[in-house]
Amino acid sequence: MMYQPLRSKALMAAALASAAFFVQPAQAEIITYDIYNSAGPDGTGLVAGGGVLPRPYWSFQPGSTFSVDYGTGRGSLSATLINSLGVLTPLELELSGLLDTLDGTNFYYVQGSGGPYNPATQDYFTNASGTFDYQPFGEPIRLNPDDPITGNSVFQFGEGANYTDPEKFGFAAWLQFIHPETGNPVNWDIYGDLHHRPTDVPEPAPMALFGLSIAGLAFARSRRRKKSQTRFD
Repeated sequence: MMYQPLRSKALMAAALASAAFFVQPAQAEIITYDIYNSAGPDGTGLVAGGGVLPRPYWSFQPGSTFSVDYGTGRGSLSATLINSLGVLTPLELELSGLLDTLDGTNFYYVQGSGGPYNPATQDYFTNASGTFDYQPFGEPIRLNPDDPITGNSVFQFGEGANYTDPEKFGFAAWLQFIHPETGNPVNWDIYGDLHHRPTDVPEPAPMALFGLSIAGLAFARSRRRKKSQTRFD
């Protein structure tokens, strides 16, 4: 009757694997935020520079999000913006090169009217790619692959990082797009407030304890069977 201990061992191994599965996501958590328009002087979220668009001021629409994956050091911004003419345009950014401090690097923080540089409450992306799909041009306006975040500035986010509002948890960047007609680089300002979006997922710690409890029961069951077999041999 060797199959009973083997079944117990298999159950215990599965339970331990389950516990490990639910512990790991806490180390690579993806945090998502809803984007809201800045409370800055113009109350918008994007200012398109260089006369690229007919109306330079654009506002974020509901459903716009910003996500950070601390496990991979990458992030994304997926948004829809609208201008004063009512034109809706999607903006898609992929961010990389996450830093938790700019100390000792050649990157710099842009304060403007926002809060001061504070690596204790702020983080920074140093590279980006993406598009602003303004339909009248026929093809998306793309970030400059050679200098997507102007100069050595960063995509900064955290408490006070919105350079128009020092009191809010937000973000800001100087994005450099390529003019779709002239091919020249043009700087755009982007900024906004961020509100954390709760996620309805199981808590890792309770699920891990559940898996470990199953493993303990399986082990105890195996011990009892072994004692019972020894008693009657």
